[in-house]
Amino acid sequence: MTQLSLLNWMLLSTALLGAWWACYRLALRPERSFAYNRAFLALGPLLAAGLPLLPLAWPAGWWGTGPAGLAGVAAVLLPTVEVSAPGAAVVATGPNWTFWLLMIYLAGAVLMLARLAYGLAGLWHTARRLPRTAHPGYTLAETHGRLPTSSFGRIVFWDETLALSPAEARQVLRHELAHVRQGHTYDRLLLELLRAALWFNPFVHFCGRALALTHEYLADEAALHDEFSPTPSLSTSYSQLLARQVASRLGFSVPLAHSFSHSQTLSRIAMIQKTNPIRRWKQWLALPLAGVLFVAIACEKAAPPAAPAEKLELVKIDGQNRLVLHKGSETTLLPPPPAPPVVYDMVDQMPELPGGGGPAAIVTNIQQHLVYPKVPAAEQHMGRVFASFIVTDKGEVQAAKVIKGLSPAYDEAVIAAIRQLPKFVPGMKDGKAVNVSFTVPLLFVGTIDVSTPPSGEQGKIISH
Repeated sequence: MTQLSLLNWMLLSTALLGAWWACYRLALRPERSFAYNRAFLALGPLLAAGLPLLPLAWPAGWWGTGPAGLAGVAAVLLPTVEVSAPGAAVVATGPNWTFWLLMIYLAGAVLMLARLAYGLAGLWHTARRLPRTAHPGYTLAETHGRLPTSSFGRIVFWDETLALSPAEARQVLRHELAHVRQGHTYDRLLLELLRAALWFNPFVHFCGRALALTHEYLADEAALHDEFSPTPSLSTSYSQLLARQVASRLGFSVPLAHSFSHSQTLSRIAMIQKTNPIRRWKQWLALPLAGVLFVAIACEKAAPPAAPAEKLELVKIDGQNRLVLHKGSETTLLPPPPAPPVVYDMVDQMPELPGGGGPAAIVTNIQQHLVYPKVPAAEQHMGRVFASFIVTDKGEVQAAKVIKGLSPAYDEAVIAAIRQLPKFVPGMKDGKAVNVSFTVPLLFVGTIDVSTPPSGEQGKIISH
């Protein structure tokens, strides 16, 4: 799976849910396809949270990088160098933005979850002392005017003090039972959890409010068909009932519950009065939209593969392996690679620094340029670093590398010191300048005193 940072996930989920919300706002919201809109609004935050985490990147090739190392080269072993740590302080680094972003995200999610828990606790505290009556499929809790008519889960909170005719009472009850039977509470709880996970995303809050209103549309639709009447109830009388209940509503509602008189009544009345047919073709817009979002996420997470303009092929010519370059319709036989340079471990006259001094002078020069790595206490090491380098036939120091290291900081300090060696007097074999390899072991001893300010001193090297 492609590694995805928290910031990338936040940006991708916001863009994805923004496109999903735009489709609902521009195309689906005016339609009376309430069950479809309900599923659409609940699915959007789920896709926004999960789709950027899926392994959707397009297949791509993987190529190795870096030149091949020199293998099997013997070397002259220089004396062991012992490195002791001078007093130094750990260099302070800048703020860790990744850590703080994670902390801010977790703080927001915890606050949203705490808000949800507080609402559920308040609902339980409010409803636990109300008298209840069990009915098939639901439980009726009489509020005696202390709570408005509303519902949560399988509980219907009923304010029996309201002045309702028998027909109106049946409509209100059918409205609340629609919430219970269609499981609207579970939609809201799911959206609350997704809001906690996507609290930074403004569109998830829009979806929550739109879903709550869609639940009211579904319940109103059920309330308009009274099983005791031979014909559907008149929408005008139901609209008047809604308006009257809002005018006389209580000043508070049950947290997280679906309240008959507290839910965007003007929008509900306008939707009840609509008689135009549903344009079903709009519902198919979700398919191309989902496809576009999947492709967009996959393209964002995939590294575009480089299309090679040329192709190399290994063929055997006259018993030798040769490389052939294919470029379009042209084919070119490449010349054989030059033979690798010969590197000696012992020659008639060994390379020396200007002024002589033998191996001791080489060790002393490395000592003068080696700066003890300043690393945190948890990353300090004691032990040997084996490094090698080649003195070419022109006296230049090349191919410095660590054969056995301690940590990147220690290894880099050793390589940096070796690269500062001056130009050598090249080694000679049979009267000819040749390449000679050296290996130098460096022994790091001691620890960094983090309480002492950095002095900028160079590491001390003691050679044996």
